[in-house]
Amino acid sequence: MAMPTRATVKQRNGEEFEWTGTLRESLYILECNNSGVTVGSKCSKVSVENCRDTKVTLNYGNITSYLEIINCHNCEVTLADGVTIATVTVDGARGVTLRVSNCQEQLEKIWWHNVSKLYVDRGDELGLFLLDKIPDNNEITKFQHVCKVKPDNTFSKEPVIRVNGYPITE
Repeated sequence: MAMPTRATVKQRNGEEFEWTGTLRESLYILECNNSGVTVGSKCSKVSVENCRDTKVTLNYGNITSYLEIINCHNCEVTLADGVTIATVTVDGARGVTLRVSNCQEQLEKIWWHNVSKLYVDRGDELGLFLLDKIPDNNEITKFQHVCKVKPDNTFSKEPVIRVNGYPITE
């Protein structure tokens, strides 16, 4: 019997929920409001989309490659000790906080586009780090940014833009 490659947690409102499936690939958390979702099983990708005022906790060892946060407002994602993610992508989001206990060991890079108020709470004396202050004009859609964690737990931040103004992910 083949394992499923996708599972969805959808439209949770004011609930605390723990997902403990047996998934090998992707978990989609969609349209949750004022909820708490704990991901307690292994999966290689987690997508959080169209959620508001929602907290997502990724528990030990459950994700290794990709986390995406799309069109979310006032959401928080916490990486428990031991959870490592190669790439975090945030797009079209407002007021997102990513909580980690050790940036250097848990994150490789964060890509973002069309985002305001993206914070990384490093859980150390360096505290909360605002990755970007987005202007209130059309400049918000022209740039995609990437940051990489440096050895001192700070970030390098680089805008990525093509000559014609369209963002790229290359």
